[in-house]
Amino acid sequence: MSGVDAEVAELVALELGRDSVALGDHLVEDLGAESIDVLNIVTLLEETFAIRIEEERLSSMRTVQDLADEVGRVLGRPGGA
Repeated sequence: MSGVDAEVAELVALELGRDSVALGDHLVEDLGAESIDVLNIVTLLEETFAIRIEEERLSSMRTVQDLADEVGRVLGRPGGA
């Protein structure tokens, strides 16, 4: 797991009160996140990485990996490098 991937996974786990999450975990189905949880996670990611995630892209983010990929994309580091 790369730096961005690991940090995103850690932040998702923190926000959802879990010890850890896997990159392949689905936010809703596997982790039980509700809409407000997802919004809180996105806000946390935006604040942590000093980025802005476009609202239109939120509907396509279903897994922890999707979030990590989006953070990497916005940071200009595709693949979570």
